[in-house]
Amino acid sequence: MTNWKFVKAVNENEEFKIEGLNIWNHYWHCVDKKVEVKGPDNGNVYYFKEYQIEGNDKTIRFVAGEFIDSSVGIYLKDDLSEGKL
Repeated sequence: MTNWKFVKAVNENEEFKIEGLNIWNHYWHCVDKKVEVKGPDNGNVYYFKEYQIEGNDKTIRFVAGEFIDSSVGIYLKDDLSEGKL
């Protein structure tokens, strides 16, 4: 199971780059429809989707979903929990 860490809550269309790619400039291909993540403030559980974007010969995966305040929560793989760092 992949662990995801909260990175930022952004407004829709607010520039947000992952590895140099602005996520809003690319088609989001859904690769997993139900990913459990914890909210940044109080640890509430959310079920968001995992997406994949492609550009500059890169494939980027992230989890995103809408919080109650209409901001979009962005989560990236937590490499520390997977022993990659």
